[in-house]
Amino acid sequence: MVGDSGGVGMQGTLVAAPVQPSALRASLLASLAPSFEPRPFSYRRMLAVGGLLAPPAALLVYGTLSVPVRAPVLLAGEARGHWPVAALAALVVVAVDAAWLIVLLRRRAAPPSPRAALMVPPIRPGRASLAALAVLRPELVPSRVIAITAATSAAMLAAAAVMAFPLWVIAALTIAPWLPLLSVEGLAKYQHYGCLALFGAITLLQIGHLGEHTTQVSQLLMRSGDLSRARGVFGQLDFETVHFVWDTGIWLGLGLLLYRFGARNPWLWICFAAASLHEVEHIYLFSVYRSDLAFYTRGGLAGVMGSGGVVGSPLGRPYLHFAYNVCVVIPMVIAFWDQSRQVLADSVARLSSGVASQRR
Repeated sequence: MVGDSGGVGMQGTLVAAPVQPSALRASLLASLAPSFEPRPFSYRRMLAVGGLLAPPAALLVYGTLSVPVRAPVLLAGEARGHWPVAALAALVVVAVDAAWLIVLLRRRAAPPSPRAALMVPPIRPGRASLAALAVLRPELVPSRVIAITAATSAAMLAAAAVMAFPLWVIAALTIAPWLPLLSVEGLAKYQHYGCLALFGAITLLQIGHLGEHTTQVSQLLMRSGDLSRARGVFGQLDFETVHFVWDTGIWLGLGLLLYRFGARNPWLWICFAAASLHEVEHIYLFSVYRSDLAFYTRGGLAGVMGSGGVVGSPLGRPYLHFAYNVCVVIPMVIAFWDQSRQVLADSVARLSSGVASQRR
């Protein structure tokens, strides 16, 4: 059993407590229930979004103006000869999105899944706004195991750095001790929260992906824009097939999340739109990489919107894809937060209605 005295089983089903909840408990739940409902576009929310966007925007402006990317550049207008490939990439994304939108519009609103019923944590009136963090709380792994794992990870990081291992080896050794814990907790979260756990996993992976792009941009700034020396942490995976598979998986995964959560989560729609624009780039890049490698290596890697690309913009490719990922990750984090609050609100409403029915 995990949760408060009201209790939620490991399968996410609300069960009766051994002691009937008091009238005070029932009234507390009823009074707090509205505070769990997400407010997608509140004044504070929009200020927070602006604050999150300001640092990457400043970084992009500085990098574009002061540290231009040094990479192969095509002759003027040469990239435009590949506009049919770019148009086809856009048509593929538009067609898939339109077909999925029709499916979503025809689908009746599904009732909340029993497994998506979040535990109701001990509620304090002054902290109701943070109650959605309950979904991130460890359920099976004891605190002492987490502490030991953290110490082991830090020791491996220090040892790998002292031995001057490559950056990707240092990162891999630092992450490795956490993988068993994340696997155990991930399975428990899925049993308890269903699709919300999948949402959390996608969000965590995409945050890590943004970290890789942030590292690459930082390397560009430190190395005078030399793209050949700015490959991120896992430079061995920095080629188009990996980028295409990863971003296509994120795009399609967000589509599945829209099927489950989209009707009540506008930030998830914003995230899906940004991922769709990003996918156009990677379909185009993967296509020219596979069909015309000579063009790609001469500068075709700029893509559609990159500087020197088919359409073009002031942003070099690394800066552009960093911007794409920022525009995906920030709405995704907000969407996950709001969905956690929505699931919690549904759970509180169920528990409140159960209390009310017991009192009749």
